[in-house]
Amino acid sequence: MLEIAKNAALNAWKEIMKIYSGEFDTEIKEDNSPMTIADRIANELIIKELEKTNIKILSEENKDNLERLNSEYLWIIDPLDGHKDFINKTWEFSIMIWLVKNGVPILWVVYVPETNKLYYAEKWKWTYLEYEWKKIKLKINKNNNIILISRNHTTNIELKLIDKLWLESKLCWSSWIKLWLIAEWKAWNYINLYRTFSEWDTCAPEIILTEAWWKVTDAQWNNLIYNKKLNYHNWCIWTNGISHDEILNKLKINND
Repeated sequence: MLEIAKNAALNAWKEIMKIYSGEFDTEIKEDNSPMTIADRIANELIIKELEKTNIKILSEENKDNLERLNSEYLWIIDPLDGHKDFINKTWEFSIMIWLVKNGVPILWVVYVPETNKLYYAEKWKWTYLEYEWKKIKLKINKNNNIILISRNHTTNIELKLIDKLWLESKLCWSSWIKLWLIAEWKAWNYINLYRTFSEWDTCAPEIILTEAWWKVTDAQWNNLIYNKKLNYHNWCIWTNGISHDEILNKLKINND
C-alpha cells in the first residue's frame, strides 16, 4: 500500500509541475474555492493508481459517494493542497494521500515540490522523510515555545489562549506547511478552532504526528474519527505533549 501511495504522489507531481511552469486558467468551484487543470490531472492520476487496491476513495475534488461509510478501508486524498499558492506560484502546495481503517489513519504520504521532500508514515512503523536519497526517521522534540495558527481562520479564542500560554505564535497557510514546521522541529503546537475543516485537513497531520509520539485530539481529549461526516465541529489540537492538557484545560475554562 505504501509503495502504491508513493507512486501515485510522484506521478501526480511530475504532471502538475509541467502545468505549474507555464500559463493556466483558474476556475471557481461551487464552494467558491479556486481550482485549475492541475487539480483535475493530479486527482485522476492518483485515483488511477489507488484503484489498483480495490479500496474506495474519498477525494476533495470528487462528489462524495456515501457508500464509503460501510467500508473497512478508505483512501482519502487531497490532490493539490494549497490551490491559491499553486495559482500564485508561491510553491506552498503539496500532494497528500492517506489510508484509514475503521476510522483510524494507518498510512500517509505527502510530497512537497518546493523542497523535493517525501514524508510518509505507517501505523506502528514510525514517520520518515525521504530527501536527497536519504531516509530520515522523524521524532518528537521537547521544545515548546512556538504555536502555529491558521492565517485564514484564526479566532479570538485562539489569540487569547496563546497570550495566556506565553507562546510565540506563527501564522501559516496550508496543512503541509504546518506539518513541515512541526516535523522539522520549527514549531511544537498547533490549534485550529475553525469549525468546518474537513477530513483531508486533519487526517494526514494525525498519523505523521502520532507516529512520532505527538498528541492529536479534539477539544474534549477525544481521538479524531475518519470515514464519517466530512465536517468536524469540535476543533483540533496538535502538540508534542508538553502543553496539551494545559491548552485543553484553558479552552474548557474559556468556553464554560
